[in-house]
Amino acid sequence: MDKPLVLSTKKLRFDQLERLVAARCAVLDYDAINIDFQTFDVPSQPTYWVFSSQNAVRSFLANPVASWARKPIVCVGEKTKSVLEENGQKVAKMAKNMRELVDFIQKNAKDEHFLHLCGSRKLPDFALGMQDADISFSEVTTYTTLLNARVQNPEPQGLLFFSPSGVESYLQNNRIGASWCFCIGNTTASAVRMHTDKITVPTKTEIHLVVAAAAKHFRV
Repeated sequence: MDKPLVLSTKKLRFDQLERLVAARCAVLDYDAINIDFQTFDVPSQPTYWVFSSQNAVRSFLANPVASWARKPIVCVGEKTKSVLEENGQKVAKMAKNMRELVDFIQKNAKDEHFLHLCGSRKLPDFALGMQDADISFSEVTTYTTLLNARVQNPEPQGLLFFSPSGVESYLQNNRIGASWCFCIGNTTASAVRMHTDKITVPTKTEIHLVVAAAAKHFRV
């Protein structure tokens, strides 16, 4: 019996590759997207900073604005919060998703101004939610997501996805077909769900849990 082929759309650590190999999988990994940090200006000094990704935090920290930014910070995701706190930034609120964050803002800080630091391929959830709630906000692009599309042949039995952009990149030259998809979170799963219902999402947005789910699925 041939080993199932698992393709990760993000380069994996050696121990993560080993886990899949131990489950008798053949493994390919590559970075389906590349991140290009941008220099940026802050259009108006906000009352609150809003971060929805780790890359936005890293771009922010590489920018001179981080040296004088001592405003309350709200963010989406445990990983985003961890990167902020590891770099000495205090987080006033961490939400699981944008809807939860906008609800918090509406209930607790409706009269303040919020600056969303985001990527070039941001989802519209924050802007639409803030507009509907009539809350003052602005957005600035701090990094660009570049798609690294390639042709994959043969079709994998398993696909590991870590962002909607990674899904988009893979689908530029491939189809999901009969592959089982392992997605890091519900937002990524939503991008996959338009093409298949063969989806597994771990309980937390951790790369090693995506790998573990695939290993468990294919273990003989």
